[in-house]
Amino acid sequence: MAKAVGMEMRAAMRKAVQWGTAVACGAGDGLLVRPPSVRKRTDMHLEDSLGVAFPLVQDRGAVAVQGDIPAYLRYDSLDLPVALAMGETGGAPTQPDGANDPNTYRQTFTLAEHLEGLFATFALYVGVNVEECPSLKVSGFTLKGQVGTPVMITFHTLADDLLTRGTVNTTGGFSGVTCRETGHRVLMSHGTFRLNDQSGAALEAADVVHPASFELIFKRKLTGVYAAGQADRIDEPSTAGVPEVTLKLVFPRYTADTYFADMEAGTLKKMDIVFKGALIDAAYRRTFALSFPALALREVDLPKAEGILRHPLTFACLAADEAPAGMAGVTKPFRVEVTNRNDTDVLMP
Repeated sequence: MAKAVGMEMRAAMRKAVQWGTAVACGAGDGLLVRPPSVRKRTDMHLEDSLGVAFPLVQDRGAVAVQGDIPAYLRYDSLDLPVALAMGETGGAPTQPDGANDPNTYRQTFTLAEHLEGLFATFALYVGVNVEECPSLKVSGFTLKGQVGTPVMITFHTLADDLLTRGTVNTTGGFSGVTCRETGHRVLMSHGTFRLNDQSGAALEAADVVHPASFELIFKRKLTGVYAAGQADRIDEPSTAGVPEVTLKLVFPRYTADTYFADMEAGTLKKMDIVFKGALIDAAYRRTFALSFPALALREVDLPKAEGILRHPLTFACLAADEAPAGMAGVTKPFRVEVTNRNDTDVLMP
């Protein structure tokens, strides 16, 4: 008899093309995740007509599926959910040196104004059965890290349904699911953080800062609607408001009042965060990089304590009228660039 054991669960995600229709996950579609919280809630309507002392009937109503999929950030294998949240790629990955580094590819993910047509099938093998979300939308992610630990990413999602027993992804078929890579986690120690005024020169070594932790919160406001003929499921969600894009940094020591002055003056900042891992071939390392062209200080704090005073900052990540020095083409609130072994545009069918 099959027994469900959490450590034996396996997840997979594959881009889908028709809302409400699942696709089969297979080789290269596996995701290494932490326990997800994607849940299905169904309205239940009891018979409450006059004269009915004890209801004999309960009818099912609208279905709502949403939740988070947390994972360790990796240099490879998470390109699809990141791209589904961002909305655009720079096209097919490019090779910086195809001759000497034949397995090294670069790809860019940029923020699109909407996510129309971008969703995936998400499947989770739980030992007894395969749970299946036929159409799952990634509405954003939270990226966070602190000194001495791996960096975590949590994908925020909503879906049309969650089937306890998948009709397309089954226990038998899930044996064909494999992960692109199972190593190469991004560690906080891999990161270099650079920050200066938006109007200043391109970021360089003199602009390196040393936060103890960071957190990027990116959440789009997406809403689907219910209508007759949709079996009480939502249609493909669309934009319902301005997204939340916030960056938090915590410096382990308070050494100057610079950021208090910058906030009072309304000084915009620019920043990049670059994580570099192991070599792929001969010269190029696995990379996950973030660029922020316009950061506006929203909160500068100095919590009082008996010991060492920490210095938390919160920035609103804004779009820029034009790219600042050293960030050619970056005008949306942030951009993601990766270097890894993935040779395909993950948003192509």
